[in-house]
Amino acid sequence: MKYGYTTTDGTTYQLLLEKAKKMRNNPTEAESLLWQYLRGNGLKEHFRQQHPICGYIPDFVCLRLRLIIEIDGGYHSEGEQQEQDKIRQDYLEKEGFSFLRFTNEEVLYDTDETIGIIKDTIEELKTEAFQNTRQAAYPPLGRDRVGSVRVGFGFDVHKLVEGRDLWLGGIKIPHSLGLLGHSDADVLIHAICDALLGAANMRDIGYHFPDTSADTLDIDSKILLKKTIDLIATKGYRLGNIDATVCAERPKINPHVEKMKECLATVMNADVDDISIKATTTEKLGFTGREEGMSAYATVLIYKD
Repeated sequence: MKYGYTTTDGTTYQLLLEKAKKMRNNPTEAESLLWQYLRGNGLKEHFRQQHPICGYIPDFVCLRLRLIIEIDGGYHSEGEQQEQDKIRQDYLEKEGFSFLRFTNEEVLYDTDETIGIIKDTIEELKTEAFQNTRQAAYPPLGRDRVGSVRVGFGFDVHKLVEGRDLWLGGIKIPHSLGLLGHSDADVLIHAICDALLGAANMRDIGYHFPDTSADTLDIDSKILLKKTIDLIATKGYRLGNIDATVCAERPKINPHVEKMKECLATVMNADVDDISIKATTTEKLGFTGREEGMSAYATVLIYKD
């Protein structure tokens, strides 16, 4: 089964994600320099940093063009490491990926030449003849897949009350009030579930997980989200990306956004980069402004192979 943009089992994928996070947080000087250029979209192509693919974690990858860029430190010149690099590159090339390899010194001291080589390679990969040949042999990856793409929108609202824990985006947030509901009342996850089901034309969260059922009483909404992902998979759909907004006067949501994204990514076997969560207030207007409740909005893209 495919998870995100990788071909591996779920357990391995989660381990790779954790390793990738550590690598992103501890880049080499050369990686940091090149990433500043790649992420700045100077090449007008979307690159990902340390993104798991087929059981491996390349330094940088453009999924649309299937281009991998590796920056090799001194240890890559050692015999055993060279053999491991060759095995990995051979495997990924069979999957349709092209490689560019640079040394740390080339990136740091011949930066303009390095960027020039990357630009020339991108232009070559973008030529119509080359793309026609490649797409015939290898289907596009990720959000660049050619196939059935659908968009869904979800909305949910819950009342704030005393004596309840506040769950948002799958994590518990310290607050004097919590959201009231049949389940844990995670308003953000519920909006995402509705958006996913709507995109797949599979009704809504209340239809599949009714608030009259004992099975869903006080249930962890992360379970509902996982089941929703499984439901849309029965029609062949996978998650592309999520753009969600939480509307609340208090507590401040922004300090918790990254943890929420990581939690949701784990539940859905998705890339954190494909989950956007924003927070806003109503400037003290309405029930949200009076701190009587919270609402959430979600837009999702799903696709079919």
